[in-house]
Amino acid sequence: MSSSSRRADLAARAAAVAGTSTGTGTGTGTGTSTGTGAGAGTADGADSGTAAAGAGVAAETGSDPGSRVPRTRPVRVTVELSPMEHKALRQWCAQTSADLDLPVVAGAEVFRALLSLMRNDPGVAEQVRVELERTGGSRRRH
Repeated sequence: MSSSSRRADLAARAAAVAGTSTGTGTGTGTGTSTGTGAGAGTADGADSGTAAAGAGVAAETGSDPGSRVPRTRPVRVTVELSPMEHKALRQWCAQTSADLDLPVVAGAEVFRALLSLMRNDPGVAEQVRVELERTGGSRRRH
């Protein structure tokens, strides 16, 4: 997809979300987006060209620079576990799949369930906060 048609597509999507028309109709756009970097201007905002792409879409739609097209695609999250943590997760998933008579319980589904519990149960959220405080909040090497 050419950069001008990409800009027009993003502008049309932004206009659809905002409930307005872009008014260009030609697909060329009049925005200032440069989109020069590798993968610049992707709709999911997962790269360094996001600010430029967002500014270009805002200029083309006539909206303020702070507005953006909402993310519609899932976001991939990667978690590094120690071998022992991974083993514990796999064992828990295997035991739970047997207990619930399911063919498999994926580790990702466990994380989704935990996120849902944290959002919906203040007690669970507090337990997570206490654990983060105990462990220093991050195991990543800075």
